Amino acid sequence: MKTLTATTLLLIGLILFPGCVQKSGSPSPTLKFEEGAKYVFDYVPTVTLKGNWKEMGRQYGFLLSDNIREVYNLVAPYKDKYNLACGKMNTEIIEDFYQSYPDKIKLFFQGMAETSGLTMEQLKTANSLEIVLMFGSRVYNTRCSGLGVGEGYSKSGKIVYGRNYDYNREFLALNDDIVVAVFHPDDGSVPAATCTWAGCIYASSGINRWGIFIEENDCSGHDKQSAGMYKTEDHYNVKNWVKDDALLLSLLTSARNMGEVDAWMKKNLPIYPHNIGIADKNDARCYQWNVPDMVPHSPFVQQAKGLMAQTNHYFTIPDGWALPPYTEGDSSGSTVPGGSIPRLTNLLRLAEKNKGKIDVSGMCDIMDISYDNGGATVAGSLYQIVCEPGSFTFKLKTLGKRDRWVDIPIAALL
Repeated sequence: MKTLTATTLLLIGLILFPGCVQKSGSPSPTLKFEEGAKYVFDYVPTVTLKGNWKEMGRQYGFLLSDNIREVYNLVAPYKDKYNLACGKMNTEIIEDFYQSYPDKIKLFFQGMAETSGLTMEQLKTANSLEIVLMFGSRVYNTRCSGLGVGEGYSKSGKIVYGRNYDYNREFLALNDDIVVAVFHPDDGSVPAATCTWAGCIYASSGINRWGIFIEENDCSGHDKQSAGMYKTEDHYNVKNWVKDDALLLSLLTSARNMGEVDAWMKKNLPIYPHNIGIADKNDARCYQWNVPDMVPHSPFVQQAKGLMAQTNHYFTIPDGWALPPYTEGDSSGSTVPGGSIPRLTNLLRLAEKNKGKIDVSGMCDIMDISYDNGGATVAGSLYQIVCEPGSFTFKLKTLGKRDRWVDIPIAALL
């Protein structure tokens, strides 16, 4: 009897079990459930989800159950407290946020409730992390910054985008629960990836299969009236801006080009003032996204061809907006070091200093520069992203792991 060689056995295996062979260059999951899969890139949990919205919710809940529970555990002690920032009970805020979702996302929550080990009420609470932890009377004015460079500024002429997500340091406890979720809906929606905390079903940062990258910045410090950032007796009246991040998920899962982005931004208006950074491979825009009373709706602005930087104020006031130019030091205070104007100035200066030389590595270097050293990164920069939409390069760094950037292979996952 002839002895089968290893090569022969391998060939037989390839013929009989082709699905067991990992494609070259494709990442290997650490866990699978139904049509979903979980990967861990360095320290970043990443999931791919496939099917209808309830099925994707089941996958998300199972694959990220431990992370979602960590988020819930941080929020739970404040669930039944009065929120002095919003002037409402947190229970009311949590339910109101959930009810603002379209039916398909409610189905996603139902799916999570079936597999995560958390109840529906616990999942709603975890999802409200960012607004519930705005407890007490602390009202945050400086959050987030972004820089997009292209023709004349980037090395290739294509867009490279850097983003800081800034908030309060209570969130540092959830450093390992910042996750990337890649949605593949079967309803014709555009596949898209988001980056935020586990259990938070919205799109404050993300990219879709058509190479549309988005990131949200708060502008409440500039337009306090629209934000509800004014005091009444013992409380402020801050609106739940996270509803707008949830609305942005529908943009990310629908837009196929910047023309569709522009139409969507003008049609779908927020309840709260924001700057929304949106980029594809050729263009980076700052959409001045504000409440319906602000006409014209959602114009986009840039500082120059191939250059757009944004922080937390409207740096170009549209004609028709009854809003004065932004000034720092208006007595409202700030819990994040570095004002909006100085951080914007620093980003523009760094773009000019490195003009024509900025690639992905160079943008990482810019994002690594602290505010104290002439950059825009502050002590509250909880996570940072550098993205090149044309190549789907997507790098992530978190506050607790400031020593390294992590490559997320978005192209392979989308």
